[in-house]
This record gives sequence, structure tokens and C-alpha cells, in this order.
Amino acid sequence: MKKMQNLLLVAVFSSGLLIGCSTTKVNDSVQTQEVASQKILNELKNGVSIYFDTNSSEIEAKYQIYLITAANGLAQNQNFVLELEGHTDSSGSATTNRRISLERANSIRNTLIMNHGVNLNQVKAFGVGSSKPIDTNATAEGRANNRRVSATLKIQ
Repeated sequence: MKKMQNLLLVAVFSSGLLIGCSTTKVNDSVQTQEVASQKILNELKNGVSIYFDTNSSEIEAKYQIYLITAANGLAQNQNFVLELEGHTDSSGSATTNRRISLERANSIRNTLIMNHGVNLNQVKAFGVGSSKPIDTNATAEGRANNRRVSATLKIQ
């Protein structure tokens, strides 16, 4: 795929006369990154699910782009807060599921605070166990969909 570049024309005038002119290549990658970040921020405002393995609170590498973008958005706007609601499937006891769901939400919260410098007052973590499934717990796929943290960017 061919990379598109823009040219910036710089002209220098003195007393109304053109005394110098040059062109500079401007890389589109900065603009592309800004568009991608805005897209992810919009997804976060609508709520993003971050999925976990059974009995795990380890964040998979593929979700780091969401954490980095959330951290940048929170740093740029002190009125933003990220709400993290941890969930489990229905396997296990209610007590264990509440603990695991909170561990998942806190795993993301702690990563944002410790690794990305997010203000701790801008990240709220809750664990609701298996009380809010988004899919059936009767199948392996459904249970996998229920093992998640819902991350939602809101205005305080």
C-alpha cells in the first residue's frame, strides 16, 4: 500500500516581495494516529468489553491500545472518569465470582494508574460477579463472553 504524504509550502515575504520558498513533506501518520485514537475514545464512551480467561485477571496484550488511549484521554480531560465493571460467568460460587470480577476490574485500574500515570480518582472499579451476563452461561462461547470488564468513559 502506497503511503500518502502532503506537501507544506512555506513562503517568506519581505516588504511584499517573495524572498524564499520551500516545500516540506508532512507525514500523514500523525493524522492517522489521531483518527484512530478518536475512534477508540468513541468506542470507550459507548463501552468496550475486555475479555478474560477462566479464573484469570490477566490483561491480554491486544487490549493495550484501549488502555493507552484511555490513559491519554483521561490525562487530557480531568472531567473524564473511566468506569470498570468486572463480570464473570456463572461457574463457581457467588462469593468467588464477585472476588474474581473485582480482581479483573482492579487489574485494569492498577495498570492504568501504575503503568500509565492515570489519576487514581479518574478510574472506578466495581465487581458484580455473574449478576449481569450478556450471553448464555449454557455454552462455552457464552461463558467466555460473560468473562469481561466493561470499560466506559464518562464525564464526571
